[in-house]
Amino acid sequence: MPKVSIMTPEKAHPVAPPAGYSGLAEAIAYFEGEISPLHLHLHEIAPGETLRIGQSGTDRLAYVWRGGVDAGGCRLAKGSSMIVEHGQALELKGHMELSVVLSFSAARAPAAPREGGHVHLLPVERVPRVASVGGASGVGGAMHADSSCPTCELWLHENFFPGAAPLSLAEQQRGVHSHTEDEIIFVIDGQIRLGTKLYGSGTALAIAADTLYSFTAGPDGLSFVNFRAGTPGDIKFANGACMSETAFWRERVAQPVYLAPR
Repeated sequence: MPKVSIMTPEKAHPVAPPAGYSGLAEAIAYFEGEISPLHLHLHEIAPGETLRIGQSGTDRLAYVWRGGVDAGGCRLAKGSSMIVEHGQALELKGHMELSVVLSFSAARAPAAPREGGHVHLLPVERVPRVASVGGASGVGGAMHADSSCPTCELWLHENFFPGAAPLSLAEQQRGVHSHTEDEIIFVIDGQIRLGTKLYGSGTALAIAADTLYSFTAGPDGLSFVNFRAGTPGDIKFANGACMSETAFWRERVAQPVYLAPR
């Protein structure tokens, strides 16, 4: 896999549902196959249609990007999420309008997986949020999965950036950093600026572990979700500084409290 792969909505393509998924004729593939350590598919669910996330050897995390679904006896509106651990299944039913659900997973199961066997539902109104993660930047955050679950290790957080003008090269360099694990960033609103180019909502980035990169928000702001298949380690900056990513988030945002299917 390239160190940074950019997939825009125009480049994403229809495919057969990924292994273990059923009920819909196709999915939209962003990242899949052996070349991608993390997978991302988009599922469009019309009112009354059902997407079944079936049993699998890997844990799956689904995020409601648009619309809403009924799952496990709960109504999950835009901004909700759910975790289907290995060995479990969940049906999602669309309601009222066309719904769009993102599904994330690792390409293969870890060598020593946690226990699994559960489903965790997180309605948007229960997602822990903070208006500012610190400093004067105005950046907010939310946590869907913080790898603290005893039966799964998935991670998904959100960030919200205010609109910004292009930065100078020196200012961009201050934000250059890397993470110790593979990650996927999906732009849910606004624009992400990579160098001199702006990419809009529906764009996804797959970034390999230990890859130095930076980004800024576009003029209309930026909101994204960030997925990892395992517990994050350190954020390492190009200037030599580093900090624990899990400690950073756990000091600022409460742990999610999930609902079980009814």
